[in-house]
This record gives sequence, structure tokens and C-alpha cells, in this order.
Amino acid sequence: MKTDAINHILRSVAAITGHSTFVIVGSAAVIARMHDKVPGPMTLTPEVDIYAFDAANVEELSDLIDGSIGQDSQFHSTFGYYADGVSPETSKMPIDWLGRAIRYESPQCPGAMAIVPEENDIALAKMVAWRPKDIEWLKEGLSAGVLSLAKMQDRLRFMPAADGNRGVPEHEVLRDRLQSLGPNRG
Repeated sequence: MKTDAINHILRSVAAITGHSTFVIVGSAAVIARMHDKVPGPMTLTPEVDIYAFDAANVEELSDLIDGSIGQDSQFHSTFGYYADGVSPETSKMPIDWLGRAIRYESPQCPGAMAIVPEENDIALAKMVAWRPKDIEWLKEGLSAGVLSLAKMQDRLRFMPAADGNRGVPEHEVLRDRLQSLGPNRG
């Protein structure tokens, strides 16, 4: 994924939904935020996870995004990347993430902007998901110095409370996962 693709998707979701402010989460958020400072292995994603910020009908708009330019759409077939319409519940980040987020605007996207969480907040969401691809992404980010174990450790106390129904593990589990990523992970 490159920022040109993110810009294309941002323009497209604005046109499709009629909204102008979005939140990008997942790997694409780190690419949007850090541009060319992201190591290659961390950019190997074909999707931009995105939702309309403060929309009354977020789920409906996310379904519209998926149906129009989502996975296996004509857009995806044509360009090789796609938008994944998600919700605010998709990415389980610290409850204070918005205070560290930045505005992502591009001259290529007039009238549209995205709120982009800080990379360690995205990393914590990937620790919650804990899929093999997330673990590799985390290891690469730590190895390259893009992510900080200390910052993630400090923010654990702001993670949402455990809720098995929503897939949020206990804080102790997150601490163990964080430790497994540390320098003594064997």
C-alpha cells in the first residue's frame, strides 16, 4: 500500500458516501501517518480500513463502501487495492487514542480528510486481534523502530475492558503478548 492508493480510496469513499471526514485504522493508518518511513513488510496490505467519523449511520455507510469499492469489487480488480468499510468497534485501541491522532489531508483529496491514529495505538489494536499477520507486522515495526514497547506498555491501562463477546482480552493477556514481542522473546 502506498499513500497514492490511500488518497484514491479517501477520494472515492468521500464521493460514494457524501461525507468528508473519515477514520483510517489498521496498517494503512500507519502508512498514511508515516509515509515513506514505514518498512516494506509493514506496507503489504491491499486494504484501507475506513469508516465515516461521527456519522449517525456508520454501519450503513461502511456497507456502502464495501459494496462499491470493497474486496472483490470492480475497483479492487482494477487497482489491486480496496476499502474495507469498518466501524469504530473494529479496531480496539486505547480509549484516549483520539488525543494522539492526526489529520491526514492531501491536495489529491480536496474536501476530504482522515483522522489517523498514532502507530502504537494501531499496534495495540493488532495485539488485540493477534492474528499471525498482526504478530509479524508488530515484530517488523518493533525491529525497525517504528513501534515502541514502552509506549504500548504505558497505554495498556487505557485499553477497553475485557469483553469476550467483543473479542477484547484481559489486560493480563495483552501484557503477556507485549512481553512475547520484547527483546527476550526467544
